Amino acid sequence: MRVRKLGIFLIAAAMLAMVGCGVKLEKTAVTPDDFATAVEDLGFEVFDDTADYNTDVGITTSIYGVDDDHTESYEFYVFESVDAANAQMDSMQQQIEDMDASDKSQSTMSGNNYSVLKVTADGVYYHVCAVDNTLFYGSSVVAKKSNIEEFAKKLGYN
Repeated sequence: MRVRKLGIFLIAAAMLAMVGCGVKLEKTAVTPDDFATAVEDLGFEVFDDTADYNTDVGITTSIYGVDDDHTESYEFYVFESVDAANAQMDSMQQQIEDMDASDKSQSTMSGNNYSVLKVTADGVYYHVCAVDNTLFYGSSVVAKKSNIEEFAKKLGYN
């Protein structure tokens, strides 16, 4: 009986030590085709605007979908490198954080290969997630926030 209790204690202690030592999960990046299929499943048309970007930014793919009344949009970018994706994530985070909003709330989360930013400000919800060399950006009116969250969760960008 003592051995069993000791075993349970050691397992629990090991789990707590791992959590305390900062063991973080990793996410798996999706492909542009995965993203496009998910957007089409929403009933939105997918647009490719890769050619609109300057090569200095490092974007190799840029696709998006938006609803008819422009209250819900989904964007997906693939970058030449993880560093380029992280730089864009930092830039977007800074722009969102610099917004002058009367009712802003935000949360961040990160792991070994990802960063997530969720912000609600002035009636708009923003969801930004970088995974490896990809970046997902979703935005909507607050009433459609759950649509963005469900979409991000479906792709693993939550």
